[in-house]
Amino acid sequence: MSELYEILEVEATATSSEIKKAYRKLALRYHPDKVTEDDREHAEHKFKELSNAYEILIDEEKRLQYDTYGTTDGTGADPRDYDFGGNPFDNYFGGGGAEYGNDDFYNFFQNMGGHGGHGVPNGKPRTRARTEDAEINVDVTLEDLFKGKVIRTTSTRNIICVTCKGSGAKKSAITKKCGICDGEGTVRKIKRMGPGLITQEYADCTTCSGTGKIYRTKDRCKKCTGTKVVEETKILEFEIVKGSKSGETIVLTRESDEYPGKETGDVKLTFNCKDHPVFTRKGDDLYAKFKIPLVDALCGFSKVFVKHLDGRGIQISTQPGKVIRPGDFIKVRNEGMPVKASSSGWFGGSSSKRGDLYFEMDIEFPKDNWYLEKNDVLKMKNLLPNDLQSKYDIQKQSVDSDSLPEANIDIITDFSIAKKDALPDYTEDTPKEEEPDYGYDAHRGQPECTQQ
Repeated sequence: MSELYEILEVEATATSSEIKKAYRKLALRYHPDKVTEDDREHAEHKFKELSNAYEILIDEEKRLQYDTYGTTDGTGADPRDYDFGGNPFDNYFGGGGAEYGNDDFYNFFQNMGGHGGHGVPNGKPRTRARTEDAEINVDVTLEDLFKGKVIRTTSTRNIICVTCKGSGAKKSAITKKCGICDGEGTVRKIKRMGPGLITQEYADCTTCSGTGKIYRTKDRCKKCTGTKVVEETKILEFEIVKGSKSGETIVLTRESDEYPGKETGDVKLTFNCKDHPVFTRKGDDLYAKFKIPLVDALCGFSKVFVKHLDGRGIQISTQPGKVIRPGDFIKVRNEGMPVKASSSGWFGGSSSKRGDLYFEMDIEFPKDNWYLEKNDVLKMKNLLPNDLQSKYDIQKQSVDSDSLPEANIDIITDFSIAKKDALPDYTEDTPKEEEPDYGYDAHRGQPECTQQ
């Protein structure tokens, strides 16, 4: 708890005048304007330490708090005052009598992640830091997913400087141990979790950038100017395999920025398929709509329906007399999307399987008064069946004329054709029908008689 006194080189019992005298002496020695260019960086750091220590110890209230708790932030805990190999909760709990004692809280934090506090064994970082992943989003066409495509993009990233091998300094540079992290590269912080509950976490030291060493400004590497990294430009290739689906991601491992002491991140490309004017994809199948006149639906046809995604024309020929009805689908096997092969197989790259192609048929009926002569109507009646094929429909729609009183039949000639999308909307709420009152009282279970 005597660190601030050590910085000012005084005893913990020093008076205010002794603290002022020590500060003036050291401030004059380490003032950045009083040292050479080579020692300026170290002097600036030391001067900040002196000023911080003096500001706390010269203030009676802050000094009392520091002497009592080891800190002036009100938490009552200084990370340097704890031996984290033991149980820090002994300082807050009496060690018995309560339902949850000091060991319960200590074991809780020690078991987080199976290791020490915040998932680190013995309070030290367990895994290396990692640079950020680079995210790329591109739009592709359905043709690209059908035939496959290689996307090339120019990438500019940071790589470790080969001249200084990531140290940021010349080979002949004289390095010193960082005074902030004491050469560890990380600083330990105490985080307050609640009343009487604390935990520790580690972060890279910003003074030495996590290396634990500092050097003079003139010893910087000329190639990277002390940044430890230089820019590299290269071409990255992303292969979209045939049959890939929209929204998938291709990952190029370790192609993001490099930095000393950190694991290199990945470059991820996510592709999304734009809408196609003809085809709609469902799984590995393709769907398209096609309209034909009534005569083709009744008599058969042979037509090129569409241009496929690979440029081929797809011609459909039906047998004469094969009737196509509204809502029917023509299914063409193995003309859908390629089935993406699993990369876990022996050869892992290609697959000859394909989905199916479905044409949703729309029948266009002729306009009113389509015939040229009335005789054409008679010819059509003679050619087409005039009776229903289902006996059930015949029976359902047949009306016994004997049941009609004295042939009471209205002949309707004034009517209109209503389209399905023009029908009335019946989604409005309708009032519920009131339940009939049968004179029954549910509480008494006996019928009520109406008085006369």
